[in-house]
Formats: sequence, C-alpha cells, structure tokens
Amino acid sequence: MKTSRLYGPRDLRFEDVPEPVINADEVLIRVRAMGVCGSDLHLYNGDRIIPYPHILGHEFAGDIVQVGANVSHLQVGQRVTCEPNFWCGKCAYCQAGRQNLCVSRIPLGVDIDGAQAEYVRVPARFVWPLADNVSYTQGALVEPLTVSLHCVRKSRAQVGDTVAIMGCGSIGLLALLCAKAAGCRVVAVDVVPDKLEFARKLGADEIVNGRESDPVNVVKQMTGGLGPEVVLETAGVSPVPEQAVAMVRSGGRVMFVGLTTQPAQFAPITVVRREVEISGSYIYHAGEFGQTIHLMSTGQINVLPLIGLTADLAGAQEVYEQLLAGKAVKGLITI
Repeated sequence: MKTSRLYGPRDLRFEDVPEPVINADEVLIRVRAMGVCGSDLHLYNGDRIIPYPHILGHEFAGDIVQVGANVSHLQVGQRVTCEPNFWCGKCAYCQAGRQNLCVSRIPLGVDIDGAQAEYVRVPARFVWPLADNVSYTQGALVEPLTVSLHCVRKSRAQVGDTVAIMGCGSIGLLALLCAKAAGCRVVAVDVVPDKLEFARKLGADEIVNGRESDPVNVVKQMTGGLGPEVVLETAGVSPVPEQAVAMVRSGGRVMFVGLTTQPAQFAPITVVRREVEISGSYIYHAGEFGQTIHLMSTGQINVLPLIGLTADLAGAQEVYEQLLAGKAVKGLITI
C-alpha cells in the first residue's frame, strides 16, 4: 500500500509498504481522508522522538474493507471513523468511565502506525459508523471536534454564558463552534490578526488581540467588569494560563486544554477568595464520538471552513510544512 512515512524530523517519504494484517477483533479500513493534528506536527518536527520509520495520523475516515472473525457489529462497506485512543477497559479509570485517563492507553499514530496510508487496522470496538450525510472530510474531523466538545461540556457552559477562548488554533476554533452551538456568547482571544478574523467569521461575538491590549482588562470590560463565566485556555503558551485565571469571574471556571510544559504562575489566593474552579480537559470520554457525529449530521456544527490545505499522500510533506508556517488552521490528506 502507499503511505507517506516519517523517517526523521521533517523527513516524510512517499513509498510502498506491506498492507496491514488484521486480528480477529480488528477491522481494516481504507482511508479516504486524514486530518493533520497539532500533535502530528510536533512529531513531524522532531519535538518528540519516536521509533523511525513511522506512519503518522489519527484523525481519519474511510470504508471498512475487511472485518475480523470475532467482529459482528460492523460490516464491509460501512463508512466509518475511529476513536484513535485505545483504552484497556480494565484499569480503575476505565471502570470509572474516565477512559481518557487509562493507564494503558495506546494512541494510534504515536505508539503504533497510524492512518497516513491507504489502509489502517484498528480494534473494532473503537470504530464509529458515519451518518449518511457526513462526508469523509467531516468524518476526518470528528476526533478533534470531540476534543473540543469534551472541554465545553466539562466546563458546564450554559445558554447565555460568556465563554472566552484563549487561542484560535484548530482546537480553540472548534471549541468556538461547540460553544456557539450551546447558545453561548463567545469572545475569541489571540495575537494573530488573521486567526481572529477567522474566528469572527466562524461566529465569535467579540475578538481581542492580546498583543495590542491587555486581554484580561478588555474581556472584563466586555462583561461588565466581572469576567466571563468560562475561560478555555487552548493556546498552550505562557503567559496565557495566568491570564485565564485572572480573567474569569468569581465563581467561574477555567479549563486548561492547551498542551504545554511551560510553568504557569498565579497566586492561589486569587483562586481561593474568588472560588474559581480550575480543571484540565484531556481528549474525550467513551461515547462522545457519537454526540459529535450527531452534531455534524444535524447541521448544528460545520467544520468544513477550517480546512485550508488539501493534498494527496505524495504531497503530504508540503501540507506539514505549510501548517508549520502558519498558512492554514487545518490540513487534510486525501487518500
């Protein structure tokens, strides 16, 4: 089969490799579309060293072409997507319904070869059929949209709440769509004018350039001096976490979504005296893929405007380079 396989930092090679052989509890999927995630970019850039050569990719949709002997709930020809974080189902976290914290979780495209190829094999229990009116392109964005849906749901944002989204990358913009679908007022904060204008086109009620003014003061002014009920920190860069805590209103909720190893500083007294809730949001829980597919199929959320770059497997490296250069929010590999 054809693939674009990573041999080292920024070294993708279009080549032929053997087609995967499935086990009894797996299915083989003919990949039709694959989204390039921020974590894919980190792996491509060499920010995290993995065994080479390696096939990237975990956001995808395609058709089932083979089912294992023990698989009875899926069939050849079904259009599907896949939960790419394979949890064990046995550990304390899985038993408690918090599969995103599984101690034995295996991420597709990171620990094992992924979907940036003509075919990928996956455990059947993580496969989700697509609604008839959800395209392969939309199906490839079910996974990142579910990440954003999970954080908005966990924030308990309600109709009429103001939600400040700090960072207008793909996860932040998808969270914007989720918050708008929930009936919230959304304030988008970033330092890149093009990203802010894109957020406005997607439905942001207000935009704030954090490079031109103090975003904490500006957003507080927009909310009668109180601050928003919810702040989603999706930037993953300093000093945004500190700003998020300072921005939220008393009794409000801050969700840390951005992945960063940089330290953040804030005085605990500013959290205690204002009863601010701070929580992390990591990927998603089992079952939330179904909710995301429903939001897409009913037209409540349209992810298609986010896709700014498209190429086939042979052109995958150019998509990665363009995304690293900030030329688009989301790139898609069609296969």
